[in-house]
Amino acid sequence: MPIDLREVRSRTLRGTKKRIFHLLEEMGTSGDQIWPFAAQPFMRSPGPLTPGRTEEWHLGIHAVLAEVVPEERIVWRMLNEGVDGTHGFYLHSEGKETTVEYRIEATLSDTDGRLLWRRFEDHFERSTEAMFDKLTRVLKR
Repeated sequence: MPIDLREVRSRTLRGTKKRIFHLLEEMGTSGDQIWPFAAQPFMRSPGPLTPGRTEEWHLGIHAVLAEVVPEERIVWRMLNEGVDGTHGFYLHSEGKETTVEYRIEATLSDTDGRLLWRRFEDHFERSTEAMFDKLTRVLKR
C-alpha cells in the first residue's frame, strides 16, 4: 500500500527574499555558495531555471523543475521510480527576516519509493540543516 510523505524543515534568516532566492537558484551551478557537501555534489543542468527543462541530481534524487516564482518558491518534480511528488523551497518574509521552508510532499510506492526514502531520509535531515547553516553564514558576509 502506498504511503504519503510530507517532510518540512524551515529556518528564519536575516536577509531579503531577493538575496536568498538568488542563492537558492544558484545551487548546483558554478556560482553555488550554499550546498554544504562537496563530496556529495548537488548538480543541475546549466542555464536559467526553466520549468519542464531544468534538471537536478543530488543524494540519489533526480528531478525536473516544476515551478519557479521569483522570490517565492522553487519546486522540483521528482523523477525517481516509486516516488510521485515534489520537493522545493518556499520563502516568506516578515520585516527584515525571511523564513525558508524546504518541503518534500510525495506518495511512495510499497517497494521502490520506500526503499529510496529509507536511503535518503538521514541525508535529507543532515543536508537540509547543513545547507541552512551555510546559507546563514553566507548571508552574514
